Amino acid sequence: MKRTFLFLLIVLPMVLFSQNQRVKVLRAIVFSDSIHVERASVNNVTAGTYTMTDDLGQFSIFALEDDVIMISGVAFETKQIIVKASDFKEMIFKIHIDIKINQLDEVKIAPYKLSGDLVYDAKRIKVKPTFKVDLPKIDIKNMEITGVKTRVENAFTPNEMKPLGGVDFIKLGGILVDLLKGSSKNTIKIEKKEITSADFETEISKRFSDDFFLKTFKINKDEKTLFIKYCYSKEVNEKALLEFKNSLLLIEYMVAKSEDFRK
Repeated sequence: MKRTFLFLLIVLPMVLFSQNQRVKVLRAIVFSDSIHVERASVNNVTAGTYTMTDDLGQFSIFALEDDVIMISGVAFETKQIIVKASDFKEMIFKIHIDIKINQLDEVKIAPYKLSGDLVYDAKRIKVKPTFKVDLPKIDIKNMEITGVKTRVENAFTPNEMKPLGGVDFIKLGGILVDLLKGSSKNTIKIEKKEITSADFETEISKRFSDDFFLKTFKINKDEKTLFIKYCYSKEVNEKALLEFKNSLLLIEYMVAKSEDFRK
């Protein structure tokens, strides 16, 4: 009895010590093809220990060789691996896990059940109009035509005299001549208003800024009024320089005037 107790006292600590030496830390990262595997459960089934992955999918857990590690999550398929000795030698052991694919129930559209074949379903489903309007058939033979005026005799020729198809070209020509004479008498002549020096000065001051005068015409602000008066001439009315369609001609005209003005 004493020998047995002495044997257990010596051998048992050695066995326990040798087992503790085998326990190692397994450092790993769990990843998927498209998303981060964060907050997934990591369970050492053999040792009964438990941990979770962090935001990057990494975890550390005590394990021995041949321990069964189970990784599971709501959005992932459960992954089970058996730890090998080579797994501890890696700095970070990589574990790939698949995304859980949730199959949806078959969608039913009453009163038809779609098969997925568009051509087949289109032939099966018949669309009925909501409203049906029955129009009576029109009998053209019994149709009464109204609103048609009777034929009017030619206004230029009496009923009893209808030369050349019912039109008197001599009388028609006389009417046209009278119309042309009357239109020439009633013609209204529109005279263009002559642009005065004051009008020219007001319009030019509105169109061009002081900066434009300085950069384009090389005219200072103090000389602006005097220069505008210098630019006014008969050519302004003859060439209609103040009309917007002649804006480019106006600028060219004033550029030439500015050269003479500076001289």
